[in-house]
Amino acid sequence: MPYCCVCDQTVSAWLPFPHAHNRSPLMQVLDTVGSDPDVFMCPTCGCHDRDRHLWLYMRASGVKSQLKGASILHMAPEPHLEVLIEAAQPANYIRGDLYPQRPHLQRVDLEDLPFEDNSLDLIICNHILEHVHHPDVALSEIHRVLKPGGIVIAQTPYAPNLKHTLEMKTVPDSQTAHLLYGQADHVRLFGDDIRDYFHAAGLQGDLLAHQALLPGVTKTEFGCNEREPFFVFWKARQTVANDGADVRDEAASSLAEAV
Repeated sequence: MPYCCVCDQTVSAWLPFPHAHNRSPLMQVLDTVGSDPDVFMCPTCGCHDRDRHLWLYMRASGVKSQLKGASILHMAPEPHLEVLIEAAQPANYIRGDLYPQRPHLQRVDLEDLPFEDNSLDLIICNHILEHVHHPDVALSEIHRVLKPGGIVIAQTPYAPNLKHTLEMKTVPDSQTAHLLYGQADHVRLFGDDIRDYFHAAGLQGDLLAHQALLPGVTKTEFGCNEREPFFVFWKARQTVANDGADVRDEAASSLAEAV
């Protein structure tokens, strides 16, 4: 029987995405990876498939066990995940949004983060990079504020069949954006080169396949898209010799060691 890992309840069936019929035909042609409209919503708590998948990934990778006592920035926090993360007792849990719609959210611009260098253990920016105008700037800012060994999770819709990210020179109108990028407020559709954006900002990591972390976790039972990888990257630790000279950079986060 289907099981929701967010509300810890078995359910009769997942609810489909109500606007699936309006999906851009180009997203189907390109076989874009994102939310799965067939298993979109939990009928009990209302969480979405990407909420469930991210929580499953965080548990399987060991990130969940690192939440207690951590300094966390959660951009545009999903309400269901927000409750679970807060219950894990982080030392500092900042919930940010460029346009805050809830009173407890802090205004935070991902391209100009108001935090000190090397100050955060974890940044979660789920389905955000397709909205920002300068992802290279945003990722450089993320690298700057992460502590050495700090982790960024950045689930993002992308089309692995695209060799390069699709982006117009100017911001298109909403109808064109929906056609090309899948949503009216998206400004690009990432392609198979998406990991290059993270690496260019100095972050290490990769897109980890569902089967690598969640073998046996199926779409039908757990309500998640098995084609969606775990977008997890980290800031390398730096090993320093006794004389102060830099020896080498290590991807030494406990997450990296776990996977």
